[in-house]
Amino acid sequence: MATIPPPPDQPPTAGTPHPDSEPVAEWWRKGGPRIPAPSPGLPDTVYTPVPVGAGAGGPVSMEAAAEAFWAPAGRLFAEQATTIASQVGQQVGEQVTQLLTETQAQREARQQVEYETRLASERTRMDAAFEKVGETQAEQARRHGIEDILVPGPPQHTDLLSLIDRLADRITETPEEKAARLETEHELHKQRARIREDHVRAAAGETPKQRDLRHRQQHLADQREAKQRARRQRRRAARAQLSASTRYRRFRRWCTLTAISAVGGYSIGLVTVITPGGPWVGAILATFGHAFDLYLRDRGRLRVTEVRGAGRLALLTVVRIPVASGLVVATGLGGLLPALHLYR
Repeated sequence: MATIPPPPDQPPTAGTPHPDSEPVAEWWRKGGPRIPAPSPGLPDTVYTPVPVGAGAGGPVSMEAAAEAFWAPAGRLFAEQATTIASQVGQQVGEQVTQLLTETQAQREARQQVEYETRLASERTRMDAAFEKVGETQAEQARRHGIEDILVPGPPQHTDLLSLIDRLADRITETPEEKAARLETEHELHKQRARIREDHVRAAAGETPKQRDLRHRQQHLADQREAKQRARRQRRRAARAQLSASTRYRRFRRWCTLTAISAVGGYSIGLVTVITPGGPWVGAILATFGHAFDLYLRDRGRLRVTEVRGAGRLALLTVVRIPVASGLVVATGLGGLLPALHLYR
């Protein structure tokens, strides 16, 4: 059993000074630590920390210190801000312009190419991951075959039923659907070719700045091509709505322009020069002249009777002089022009 100590014979306050006695000496202050004397060879001054940026006039404010700290970054950003803003604005503007001006076929082709590019990058990443865990070439080829079946993509016509379905689609499609399909296939082929060209040029050392410049040039070429296709479409639509009287009137216009070109050929002596060669020489000259004329008129997509404007008509008349002169000689009408007494 634990022993209980006896109570103290004096209270705890024993030995403390009485309030009416003399003041207690400050023994705790006098017996406290002392500052050691300075070592020999060292100054007898104590270093006092000074806030950062404080000069002779005292410590600076927090705003001034922050401004001095961010000043280099501000100068660097001011130098690069204009260039960055111009590049970003140009890229965003090109993307917005492309989204607003591209046709349905161009949009479908772009989305298909983006999907194929993303799928190829994902397959490359998975191949690298499986290669690290020891996948063989045979296993990789088998996995690629399964992915080609499971991943939605272009239809694979590998059986007779698919071939019959494709033939039925081709037979029943309207001319508008066929034109849209051909345009989409053309755009898709062009986008794929450009992706391959980007990879080839990047491997050859093309810089991103050069690639962006080439893409802008291609975009401008696409815009010109789109405008040209729109003009051709409007011409075809207008020709489909021509009446019989309009067709006769256009034929008479063609005859008049050809006669004017023939008179021009006779005036410069071209008809007189080729007449001794006979109808075959005239036919050959008319053939070569007609080929050159078709090339200048957008490969024949622009008809002779669709040319408007005095300057363009005058240029057309001059260009068609070989055609008209060859036709005159080939048809045996070379002797009719002198009989007209156009030049007396």
